[in-house]
Amino acid sequence: MSRGINLQDNPEERSYVYSDSTLLNRMVSYLFAYKGLFAVVCILVALGIGITVYSPIVLKSAIDDEFLSGNIDGLIFTAGLYVVLQIASWLTSYGNEYSMALMGQKAVYQIRQELYEQLQDLSQDFYDKSSSGRVISRITNDIDRMSELLSGGLISSFAQIFVVFAIGVAIFFFDFYMAIATIAIVPVLLLTTIYFRKKMREAYRSTRKTISSVTANLAESISGAKVTKSFAREQINIERFDEVNRADYESNIDAGKAQSAFFPTVRFIGGLGIFFILWIGGFLLIQGLTTIGTIVMFMQYSSSFFRPILIITNFYTSVQSAFAGAERVFLVLDEEPSIEDKEDAFEMPEVEGHIIFNHVTFSYVEGKVILEDFNLDIQPGETIALVGDTGAGKTTVVSLLNRFYDIQEGAIRIDGIDIRDVTQKSLHSRIGLVLQDAFLFMGTVKDNIRYGRPEASDEEIYEATELIGARRILEGLDEGFETEVGERGGRLSEGERQLVSFARALLADPSVLVLDEATSSIDIYTEHAIQKGMKTLLKGRTSIVIAHRLSTIVNADRIVVLEDGKIVETGTHRELMEKKGKYYSLYELQIRPRAQHSMITN
Repeated sequence: MSRGINLQDNPEERSYVYSDSTLLNRMVSYLFAYKGLFAVVCILVALGIGITVYSPIVLKSAIDDEFLSGNIDGLIFTAGLYVVLQIASWLTSYGNEYSMALMGQKAVYQIRQELYEQLQDLSQDFYDKSSSGRVISRITNDIDRMSELLSGGLISSFAQIFVVFAIGVAIFFFDFYMAIATIAIVPVLLLTTIYFRKKMREAYRSTRKTISSVTANLAESISGAKVTKSFAREQINIERFDEVNRADYESNIDAGKAQSAFFPTVRFIGGLGIFFILWIGGFLLIQGLTTIGTIVMFMQYSSSFFRPILIITNFYTSVQSAFAGAERVFLVLDEEPSIEDKEDAFEMPEVEGHIIFNHVTFSYVEGKVILEDFNLDIQPGETIALVGDTGAGKTTVVSLLNRFYDIQEGAIRIDGIDIRDVTQKSLHSRIGLVLQDAFLFMGTVKDNIRYGRPEASDEEIYEATELIGARRILEGLDEGFETEVGERGGRLSEGERQLVSFARALLADPSVLVLDEATSSIDIYTEHAIQKGMKTLLKGRTSIVIAHRLSTIVNADRIVVLEDGKIVETGTHRELMEKKGKYYSLYELQIRPRAQHSMITN
């Protein structure tokens, strides 16, 4: 297995990372995990091969022995035996197909589960650089292509190889010259397959890329529907979708051309095999060197001999499509998280919330420093506000505290514990995070509030919403706390979604609370309604508030002003206003226009 592969350098355009044999071995390993089912399939395949080889021999016996001798009893027996063989063939085929489909679906389930778990474990920088549509395409479209191969096709193709081998042994046993005639076209078939192999691999790999682009564009359009309408971008979006849709159409047409040329060629070559058997068999029959039964038997064997080859070649397109999908799936499975727990990482204990940023330097990309020699000491229970222009580094500070990214220099400690020494899960359980864009999951309001504490009772949910002043508003929804929020909370207003996220954070009862411009989506009335609750939310816990509205942080214990990743001012609201520095300028820019607007409206 190849490890440490970085997906960030545009995986859609990279050259092949895995060989066909590597992809095949990894896919087969998922089937081998179900040894019982695999053994059943092997037994049924062996029985099927035996029936396939023996059935033409029964026909030869009927023609050469019973027909010519007029043995009615023998003919009845032979005919009955042939019927029994056909029934057995049906039963083994049914059992085989069902067992292979069951085993394949179990393998697909396991792959999809592993991929989802991997997506949960990958670090934030993966999602920063990967579109949601392309990620979704991996777990849907690409795994669907693998399913076609794993759910019977892969084992069936291997089984056909044994069918060909068994028939090859049988025909050489009965007649050497007619056997040579039967297999004469095999080299031509192999050369044809090799010739089309590269073309079909490229064609089906291209279809995987283009359908991924379609999925990504569609996901983006659905998520941004409101923005699209607000800027009247519908027609432009239609034209952009037409471009990716047409690219997908053209790549599938190219794949169809390759397939259209490949299959008729293979069928034509297979038809030549019948011609050779009739020609050589007829010549030998005239010379008295063979029998009519033998020629019929070889006609049967020819069909059974070339059918597996045709199945294998027909299935080759599915193989190429599955390999293209498997490569993209395995690329994600082999992606290493950039943030990993140490081998000796321990659980973060209960903390008081003493946070220290000690000479921290960090950059998202090499050469562009966001924080440089950054120092900040936050006392337990203290509420500090981070303010500054866009890009000053405010959100970066809280992202580093949550260890969404690792710093290049320095250390971040909570109660003296370096956050790199504890498990990420336990660290996140001590920090409550409320973002500007409150993300809600499909389900009810109650489900979303309970998200951080699944075991919380209804009474605890109601109490949490009461404390932040949100209960009356949420109870006023169509179905109260049982209201379905819809995808991403789309059935609620921005303010209602934010209230739910506040309640979710309070119910989780973190030691440290981070509010990243969490009130920017709340209207003035709603904001005023929860001010009392906010005091309850912040009381007794260390809190970091990134505020868009400076009027909401005037009561913070300390205000830290950032500029270009550095602290340029710190103090209370009154102290900073008296300094008339950066904070004073920011505050005046916000407050003065509001005051002027108030005078005009009055």
